[in-house]
Parts: sequence; C-alpha cells; structure tokens
Amino acid sequence: MSPISFSLYFLKRSTLFICMMSFVSMTAFAHGDNSHDETAEDNSQIVLKDGYARATFPMAKTAAMYFTLHNMSENEVRFVSVSVDEEVADEAQIHTTEMQGDVMRMRHVDKGVSVAANGHIAFAPGGYHIMLMGLKNGLQAGSEVKLTLSFDSLEDLHVVLPVKEENKGMQHHGHH
Repeated sequence: MSPISFSLYFLKRSTLFICMMSFVSMTAFAHGDNSHDETAEDNSQIVLKDGYARATFPMAKTAAMYFTLHNMSENEVRFVSVSVDEEVADEAQIHTTEMQGDVMRMRHVDKGVSVAANGHIAFAPGGYHIMLMGLKNGLQAGSEVKLTLSFDSLEDLHVVLPVKEENKGMQHHGHH
C-alpha cells in the first residue's frame, strides 16, 4: 500500500470513528437533563423528552436540535413537520444522517417520521435531528428555542428547548 493510499484509508477510518464517538457521547449528553421535558396540555399522547439545541458560533446559519419523542397512544403517529419562531431562523426541517459509502450525508426527510404505538424515536447526532436553517443569530448556551411539531393525526406540540454547549473535546461535523 502506497503512503498516499494508507493516508486516505486512515483518514476515512478516523473520520468514521470520530462520527461514531460523537454520536455515543452526544446521545449520553442528550439524556442527562430532564428539566425541559415537554408535553402539550392538549396532546398528552406525544411526549418530548431530553430536548436541546446545540450552541453555535455567533455567525452560524444552521443549528441542530435533538430530543426523544414518546408516543403514548395505541396508534402509530407520523411526525410530519416542524416550525421555529421566525425570530430565531427562517425554517426548521426534519433531517437524517446516512452513510453513503465512506461519507456521512445529511438529507431532508420530507415525508415525516413514524413513531410506533407506545414507542419512541430518538432524534440524536448521527441519525434523525432537526435542522434550523437561516439562523438570524447564532444560538447561545443558556438561551431557549421555541418549536412547533406537527403530526398527521394529533394536535401540534409546542415546546421550548434549552440551548446547550457541546461536550468538551467534541468536533462539530458539517450540516450541508
């Protein structure tokens, strides 16, 4: 194996390892604080837990948000869209992260995400997440972000989630 081939092989494997460690570390971080568990008063069939937005630098134009959705009903529910306060960002979208060959890619999930009856689904680094796009200002740790989650067969869920710093030593991977 030539030195260049070895370097490319090592770089690909190192990037995959860093992404996987980011997912494991941020998932543990995301489940550490229940102070902002949210349930809409008129929508107790859906519960959002462990939600937060990742703090950004001041001029950032995108940000990621994470949480776990719990479906407390006897029927499957489809989370179809999300919106954000226009003072925070131009739009919010459901995204997922997929491995395509040796490259992690983000993509918009335009048909929504199903949450099984009495089940849950995690929106975490390395998988489903919410992308805020067209940020008006960066997200500062200690502030909050208002979201509205829309479902196919339930009332909207309105939540306010905290903005948190990344764990020390974490590397932010690009979103687009």
